[in-house]
Amino acid sequence: MRTTPFLLVPAALFMSAGALAQGDDCSVATAITGASTWAFDTTAATTSGFSGGSACTNAGSLGVGPDQFMQWTADAAGTWQIDLIGSVYDTKLNIHTGTGCTATCTYYNDDFSGLQSGVIIAGIVAGDTFLIQLGGFGGQAGLGTLNTSNAGSGGIGNDDCSTATAIGGVGNWTYDTILATTSGFAGGSGCTDAGSLDLGNDAFFQWTASAAGDYLIDTCGSGYDTKLNAHSGTGCAATCTAYNDDGPCGAFNSELNLTGVNAGDTFLIQCGGWGGASGAGVLNIGTFVDPCAGQVPDMFAPNHSCAAPAAIGDGTYSLNTAKTEPDFFSFTVADGGTVTIDALFISATADLDAMLYEAGFCNDDQNSGCGGTLACGFSASDNENLIWTNTTGADMDCILRVHVWPNTAGDCNDYDLVLTGAGPGGPSLFCSPANVHSGGGSATLATSSVSGPGLYHLEATDGPADQFGYFLVAAASMDPGVSVSQGQLCLTAPIGRYSPAAGGTLNSIGRFDAAGVMQSLSGNSSVGSGYDVPAILPSPPGGVIVIGATWHYQLWYRDGTASNFSDGISVTF
Repeated sequence: MRTTPFLLVPAALFMSAGALAQGDDCSVATAITGASTWAFDTTAATTSGFSGGSACTNAGSLGVGPDQFMQWTADAAGTWQIDLIGSVYDTKLNIHTGTGCTATCTYYNDDFSGLQSGVIIAGIVAGDTFLIQLGGFGGQAGLGTLNTSNAGSGGIGNDDCSTATAIGGVGNWTYDTILATTSGFAGGSGCTDAGSLDLGNDAFFQWTASAAGDYLIDTCGSGYDTKLNAHSGTGCAATCTAYNDDGPCGAFNSELNLTGVNAGDTFLIQCGGWGGASGAGVLNIGTFVDPCAGQVPDMFAPNHSCAAPAAIGDGTYSLNTAKTEPDFFSFTVADGGTVTIDALFISATADLDAMLYEAGFCNDDQNSGCGGTLACGFSASDNENLIWTNTTGADMDCILRVHVWPNTAGDCNDYDLVLTGAGPGGPSLFCSPANVHSGGGSATLATSSVSGPGLYHLEATDGPADQFGYFLVAAASMDPGVSVSQGQLCLTAPIGRYSPAAGGTLNSIGRFDAAGVMQSLSGNSSVGSGYDVPAILPSPPGGVIVIGATWHYQLWYRDGTASNFSDGISVTF
C-alpha cells in the first residue's frame, strides 16, 4: 500500500527566530526512502540560496525561491523518476548527489510536465542517496507533491535509429522513453540549426505511408514535454525533414506536417523530450486537410522564402499568410532613414510575427525568434510594430518576414501591412474597392503577381459570372477616378487596350467563370486565368516597358447591359 507522509512545515511559525523548520535547509533535510509520494508546503519556507556547488549554477538551477529539502535514499537499483507532478504551483527541482550541505548539484529541471518539474536518473543502485531541493519558479511557493518511482533497468527496443519500430498508415502508437537513452541522432545537417537537437531520451519509429497525401504527425496526449523530428528515408541514413517542439495542441506536446507524401514513402520518426524530459507518450499519425486551402493567394504570392521576396514600397496592403507560406518582402532603407512597419491582425485567429533582416542575413526559419534581426515583432497580442533607423552610413537592402507563429492554434490569417520609410516599391492597389457590379461583388486585381513568362501576371477575381472583359494600361492613374457607366475609370490618357484588336500577345480578352475568376480566351495566360503582360505596350501609348518604369492597370468588363471596372494596380518593373 502506498503511504503519504506529510511534512509539518507550518510548525516553523512556532519556532524561535534562530531555529530552522524541519526540511527548510540542507542541514535539516527530511529523510525519505524508496518509491512513494510525499506532500510538502513551501509557503512558510525560507529561501536557502543553496546551490550544491558550481555544477548547476549556469543553467537555471538557481533562483528556486522558498525551498524545502528531502534526503532521499534509493532502496533498489534501476532508473528512477523523481518529479513534482501534482503540485499546485510552478515548481523548480534540484537534485544533489550526496548528503546534506556537502551534496553536489547533479540534476535540475524547471518544466517537466506542464509547469511541474521532474528528472529521470538512470544507473542508480540501492543505497545511493540524493539531497532533493524543492522550490518554485520566480519565487513562487505553495503546496506540492514529490513523487519517486522506479522504472526498473534495461532499455527499450526502439531506442536507436537502427532499431526503429516499423509502423504504417494512420493510427496511434504508444511509447515510453523513461528507460530510453539519448541517441544524439540528428538526421544530417538539415535541421540542426533550429532546435531539432537535444531531444533527450528518444524512441524511433519507421513509418511508411499507405497512401499519397498530406499527413499530420503529433504527440498530442503525451504525459510530458515532447519534441518531435521526422527524417526522410530509412534508419540511420534518413535525413531530417521537419521538426517541432511545442505544437498548437497544448500541454507542451509536438506537431508537424508532411506534405506531398507518396504511397510507399518512408520516414524515420524520432520522439524525444525537451530539456531531457521523458515519459509515457503517444505518436499520432493522420491525414492532414489544409485548413487554409480556400485562402486566395494575395497580390505578392508566391513570396514565401528569403530567395523570392516581393519588392514593396510605402503603402498599405491587404494580405494573408499561412504556416506553410510565410511572406517575404524586399525594400531599401536610405542612409539615415527610418522605416516603420505595422502588421495589423487579430491574434485570436492566428498569431503573426514580423522580423526585419539585412538582406544578406535573411532567415527562412520561422522558429528563429528575434536572433539576427534589425527589428523584431514577437508578441502574443494583436498587431506587431517595428521601427528601425539606418545608421550604417549607406543605404541598406532589407527583407521583411511576416509569418504565422508555429505554435499558435490557427493556421492562417489575414493582415494589413502598413509600411513607411521604404520608398516606392512593388505593386499597390488604387481605387479599391471598385464599384459593386450586378453580381454583388467588386472586381479586383489583388491576386496579381510577378509570375508567368511575361513581365507580370494580372489576375482579376470577384467579377460577375459569364461577363467578358480585357485589361487597360496607362502611365498615370487617379484616385478617385471618373465615373464611366457603372464603374470608375482610374487611368489617365493615353490609355492602352489589351483588346482583341491589338492582336497577338497584346490580346487579354477573357470571361469571368462561375467563381468570378477571369479566364483567358486569348491563350495569353500561362495558368489559364488572367493575363501575362508582355514587354511590348499596345498603341497608344506604344513602346516597351523598361526597368524602373511604373505602369498602372485596370480591367474593363461588361456588366449586364452596361460596363464596369475593377480596382487598379500599380507595378514598378
